[in-house]
Amino acid sequence: MAHPLAVRLHAIAGELGKFVVVGGFCFVLDTVLAYVFYRRVGLGPTTSKTLSTVLATSVSYIGNRLWSFAHRVDDERGHRQDISVYAGINVVGLVITLIPVDIAHYLLDAKTAIAFTLSGIIGTAVATVFRFWAYRRWVFASAPDLAEKSALV
Repeated sequence: MAHPLAVRLHAIAGELGKFVVVGGFCFVLDTVLAYVFYRRVGLGPTTSKTLSTVLATSVSYIGNRLWSFAHRVDDERGHRQDISVYAGINVVGLVITLIPVDIAHYLLDAKTAIAFTLSGIIGTAVATVFRFWAYRRWVFASAPDLAEKSALV
């Protein structure tokens, strides 16, 4: 019989792997859209990154709900509650993401495309750690014991 910690780590590893795939796709989507909004459309850095993050987050919700954390979804709890909590977490994630973008642009006067992209990547990386923890805890948190058992299948 497997050690309980090993079982738990295995379940988390499966979720984390799926989360990374969904997140990787959404990261590329977010980065490309932010660049297009900022350099091609001519929007400001905060507006560009906000729009790209909102769009990528919408795609992320679908991927995480239907795949990464599908075994944790409690259909009886209600889809609207999941979306509300997900949106709240992503507002915090957006603020985390925007901090390096705005510091680079407004405080450091780094207004090149590379500075914008790198500061967005840094912010997104920090926000991703927060989001994974928060999604598991508050959005897709139903029946964690059952979720961990079904993740092993």
